[in-house]
Amino acid sequence: MQKKYIKALISFFIIIFILTILSRVADSVTVAVAMVQMPRRGSINHETVIEGSIEATGKNRIKIQEGFRIDTIYAERGQRVAKGDKLLYLDKEEIEKQLSKLLIEIEISELNKQSLQLQTYENIYEEEIKKAQIALDRAMNDRDINIQINGVELESDKRAVEDAESSLNLAVIQKEKQDSKNEELLKKNENEKRRLELELQLKRNEYKNIEELNKVGNIVYAEEDGIIDEIYVKEGEKTTGGEIISIIDSGAEYIFTGKADAEKAKYMKAGDSVSIKLSGKTISIDNVEIKSIIPEPEDSTVKITAVIPENSNISHGMSATAKHIYSTDEYPRIIPISALRSDNGQYYVLAVEEKNTVMGKEKISYRVNVEVADKNDSLVAISSVGNEEIIIKSNKPISEGERVRVEK
Repeated sequence: MQKKYIKALISFFIIIFILTILSRVADSVTVAVAMVQMPRRGSINHETVIEGSIEATGKNRIKIQEGFRIDTIYAERGQRVAKGDKLLYLDKEEIEKQLSKLLIEIEISELNKQSLQLQTYENIYEEEIKKAQIALDRAMNDRDINIQINGVELESDKRAVEDAESSLNLAVIQKEKQDSKNEELLKKNENEKRRLELELQLKRNEYKNIEELNKVGNIVYAEEDGIIDEIYVKEGEKTTGGEIISIIDSGAEYIFTGKADAEKAKYMKAGDSVSIKLSGKTISIDNVEIKSIIPEPEDSTVKITAVIPENSNISHGMSATAKHIYSTDEYPRIIPISALRSDNGQYYVLAVEEKNTVMGKEKISYRVNVEVADKNDSLVAISSVGNEEIIIKSNKPISEGERVRVEK
């Protein structure tokens, strides 16, 4: 009988052991595994990446008058040239036509100017006033004589004086109107003469420039040392009166220009340093100073310019990326951003504490509401917490009050 009790007791403990094993296995499947971390002191880094390009600030822009045919182009984009190097050759026949045309235009303008200088503006009503005044004097004299003879003013004399006065007043008014009109015409004449003089000056300068070009064999030369930036014409085309070639000065300053989101740019200011990564290059240019940050209101961005140090082995038009990092002062408590949760606009974290349960001591999650002081893509600075063990990662979703298995 005693042996039966012993066997039953052993069987009981075996069953308990097996059930415990099964319970632990089930527990490992159902209970979330959480990684925890205590808050620590630290800074938050705000990194801003700006896509842009390299630009040269100093350019020599060569312009040619309209109507010249490009015969030959000697230079090409990116070529380094010295002062006096040949850039392109213009068709001689077109230049001679342009010179002849300008000579005719200059002569016509000079004739028009002479015609304006001979223009006079008379007022015919000055003579009318003189005649009206004589008529009035005669009428008044006749009236006075008749008064002496007859002792009274005759009605006919009275009307004669009134008519003469009206004629004189009308002539005065007409003269004033004509004077005003003549003054306006005179101003127009002076303005037109001034316009013609400026036009003549421009045409003479244009003629002089073309004549000088003709004297050097219709060849356009580089005016300064530099690098060919852009060539805006092709062989066989005619010039349109604008730029034909732009040359980057040998001593030109290079700047980075790009756009960034205005919200991210709030961590940047003129004078800060950025690192520049050039397209196709492995080494970045460090400590590049931001020159300006200008808002672009139409698209909520800012335009950023930074001055590239000399001898940086760069060229105009290169694509580039600027990186700016702003580090805050130290916060007393920062945690990984993965630990931060929100509920109806309230930020919170889940911490763990050890509690006695029917299964023994277990780790239970609990909620701690927090205030966010700052954050980036990986870290967040919080308040309203102490040195709790905060859940930063888990193998499955965890809610407040759940059992968890902790891994540090």
